[in-house]
Amino acid sequence: MTSTATLLYRLQVIDLAMTQRVIRVQAINTLLGSDEQVAKAQQALEAAEQALKPWQARALDLDLEIKTLVQKLKQANDALYSGSIKIPKAMTEAQDEIAALQRRQSQLEDELLEAMMHTDEGQAAVTDARQSLAQTLTTQEMTQERLIAEKTQLETELAALETQRQGAASPIDAASLKTYESLRPRKGGHPVALLRNNSCAACNIEQTSMNVQQVWAGKTLATCGSCGRILASMG
Repeated sequence: MTSTATLLYRLQVIDLAMTQRVIRVQAINTLLGSDEQVAKAQQALEAAEQALKPWQARALDLDLEIKTLVQKLKQANDALYSGSIKIPKAMTEAQDEIAALQRRQSQLEDELLEAMMHTDEGQAAVTDARQSLAQTLTTQEMTQERLIAEKTQLETELAALETQRQGAASPIDAASLKTYESLRPRKGGHPVALLRNNSCAACNIEQTSMNVQQVWAGKTLATCGSCGRILASMG
């Protein structure tokens, strides 16, 4: 006849297996509810888009200003070379205005070139960020599918273990089960320890001969004199 302590040890094996799966299911639920990597990728994309906008606006403004200036320059040249300006001083002023407009055009074109360079860099950064976000979303989807499949498997195993537990607990008397359950939280889920070479396998403390005899007799629950766990023999 199997001793109560041995039955409790077998129950403990099932409980530990269940606890392991419950912890993993909880971890999976946390992972499924977390989109930290996606959020980071989205933030990176938004930052890249925000960095690009000022340069795009600057390039548009400069392009418009250059076009307006070119029109003014054309009008000034037309007026100068149309023969309508006769007075030397007025001609000099017109030439000075044209030179000033040309200098300003050159300056604006340099600034536009710089703005376009930054715009190109910004657009490349946005493209990279979008690709990174798409890849992150794909990876997350694949990861979630894997996690959901794992969770389903764990829940199936938990259901089977629960059935096993009911069967393992049924032959154990209520008092012994109560002792076992009260020790579980205090002993980190290991309220039962095997007796190995007359020592407690949990704390490695050698037991008294009386304790050893009580364990092997299996008529009453014997506990380790050091750690207080229930001692069981598998012989």
